[in-house]
Amino acid sequence: MNYRSLNVIALLLVLILIPAVVQGFVGAWVFVPLALGYVTVLGWGVFDIGSQFFVRTIWKGEKGKVSLTFDDGPHPVHTPEILEVLKEEGVKAAFFCIGKKAEAHPELVRLIVAEGHVVGNHTYLHTHRFGMLPVEKVREEMQRGKAVLKNIIGRTPRMFRPPFGVTNPKIARAVAAENDVIIGWDLRSRDGVARSEQQILDRVMPRLDKATLLLFHDTNPHSPEAVRKVIHRLRERGKEIVSLEELTGISPYTD
Repeated sequence: MNYRSLNVIALLLVLILIPAVVQGFVGAWVFVPLALGYVTVLGWGVFDIGSQFFVRTIWKGEKGKVSLTFDDGPHPVHTPEILEVLKEEGVKAAFFCIGKKAEAHPELVRLIVAEGHVVGNHTYLHTHRFGMLPVEKVREEMQRGKAVLKNIIGRTPRMFRPPFGVTNPKIARAVAAENDVIIGWDLRSRDGVARSEQQILDRVMPRLDKATLLLFHDTNPHSPEAVRKVIHRLRERGKEIVSLEELTGISPYTD
């Protein structure tokens, strides 16, 4: 199921039902559950980045391999803590940086790259209204984020993660116009709102067997040690922790 097929099915149902309503075989109320079903499916497509509903996304990898990704940084305290954990554990990860934060802490973005990690684009402002922006504003957010990162590291990120994992037809058109690749996840730690290390672990540990692409945040004080424990558990289970480039087979930069 995708956006186009949903619209085709909905249109066919409407064309079938209109004569039935006009001739009195069914009441006009029949359009209410049809509309509710349509909106429900749309909502699933908007908020499930792995649905492929509006646009192709990379949200999982080869079984047995796992890649770690971090959103919403760089953070002046917690990003260095995450980097230290990754260095000690010998793991390469990907950091989807917010442009405005990267401007404020360019030295951390350079450190991320210097230590062998990938930098991806997470827009310039990470606005809560991202899913409601028109196409030109979506592209502006993407372009500003990429421009900031290129100015810092000298390379233009191709990998893009939309704020909150939201996709819709406008975002799909903007991504196509920018020739970028949307990177999702198949395990979301929800550490952006977690209030303890244990909350993060309770969410992640039971789901590790099927996970290949993990989403964390380098903005939570509880994430660094939680990530360390997750790395240890993955290795205990025989998982190979690889870079995002290796997991996806996609070059992270366009130049």
